[in-house]
Amino acid sequence: MVYDRPNLQYKLWNPVINSERTECSFDVIPNQRGLASGTREVMSEFLKCLNIEAEPQNWTIEQFCSAYYSSTCKDSYFDRHQLAWRVKVEFTKPYREYSDLELCLFQPISVHDADDDTWREWELGKWWEWTSMKYVAIVDFELWKWSGFIEDFQSQKSPAFALCQGFESYLLGGLSYQARFDLGVVHFPEQETQVMDFLRACEPYDVSTNWATTMHGW
Repeated sequence: MVYDRPNLQYKLWNPVINSERTECSFDVIPNQRGLASGTREVMSEFLKCLNIEAEPQNWTIEQFCSAYYSSTCKDSYFDRHQLAWRVKVEFTKPYREYSDLELCLFQPISVHDADDDTWREWELGKWWEWTSMKYVAIVDFELWKWSGFIEDFQSQKSPAFALCQGFESYLLGGLSYQARFDLGVVHFPEQETQVMDFLRACEPYDVSTNWATTMHGW
């Protein structure tokens, strides 16, 4: 069993290097620290932890929430829909063709030696007090289920699919797809039902809507 070192600051999830190999995108979950506008030092540490031998040139950070990262404790909507940040880091030059970085990691990468100086301690309360947040429904699909889902999704077979404002998808190791559905800004708790209806509409396609389920083979 691997134990986290003390002072765990962040956890990184689902890194993806684009086809041009000019940038990497990944999700960041807060532990003891949050993210604001970020610093070059923090981005460099993130890349280092991901074993990406590249220098950051520019980056963007966007806050969102998702049930994909929720834990077994689900007493409130804060627990059911974990707050996170989507980070995109542009490299100073295209990354080398070969990389041992998987397109998607179904378990977190721990970050201990990073601290975003642009984030203030008093913002800690915002992690648990938000009522409106951009929602990204992250869903893992078996390869052979993806085409059928896309056909039904585009034809709006379920009324719940209308909530989606766009999506990105990634083929993972030639075996599965991970899709990121942008559901727009959701107001909690009154609109939580709409989010859950969307996730339930995906379930008939034998999907995983939580990282822990994916880890155990869903």
